Amino acid sequence: MTHVLIVAAHPDDAELALGGTIARLTDHGTEVTVALFTVSETPGDGDPGRRARRIEAAEAAAGILGHRLHWLGDGRHDQVEDIPEYRAVGLVDDLVARTAPDTVISHWDGDSHGDHVRVARAVIASSRRWPHAALAQFGPNEHRTVRHAEFVPNLYVPTADQLARKARALACHRYPGQGFRALDTAAVALFDRARGAAVGLDAAEGLRLVRHRITPGRPLL
Repeated sequence: MTHVLIVAAHPDDAELALGGTIARLTDHGTEVTVALFTVSETPGDGDPGRRARRIEAAEAAAGILGHRLHWLGDGRHDQVEDIPEYRAVGLVDDLVARTAPDTVISHWDGDSHGDHVRVARAVIASSRRWPHAALAQFGPNEHRTVRHAEFVPNLYVPTADQLARKARALACHRYPGQGFRALDTAAVALFDRARGAAVGLDAAEGLRLVRHRITPGRPLL
């Protein structure tokens, strides 16, 4: 069975960029693991349950899309910046060694968010140890920055049939007292349709393939 490992900074990153791709892969029998570096939600404003609700949101989204959820560092980290870079690389090294994925997908190292860039660098550094796994990157989820327009995919995954499931997964991340800006799910769907139109599809998600070694019996996706 093909195994795709997605490494992201925090909950909702993978769903925003790759929710349709994850659903399509799991529908076709691919094993997908989403590994998260941080919860990126701290108790505030007298609301000690905020962190637990974000964990629950990530678990609910995984149930909808069909992927397995893994918390790097046992989910104790709240911000990527709190993890020394050498330690971040080691966490990815250990996970890839244990799970032997066919493809690893993570943030683009040109992202506009510093925590996303730190994760991308850790994944790129870890790739020195991978004997077979391909490496791909997904673009920025923040469409209000210039970096969003600068990301140019070279691999497109058709996702028109998965748009509704992606929307349901993203809806899990709307909960009372969330400490981050509300997700603009309508804009996400529009961008997915625009991405698809660029290659003659009703909707698509784009990836940047960074490295792929042709190995018999080890498909890319």
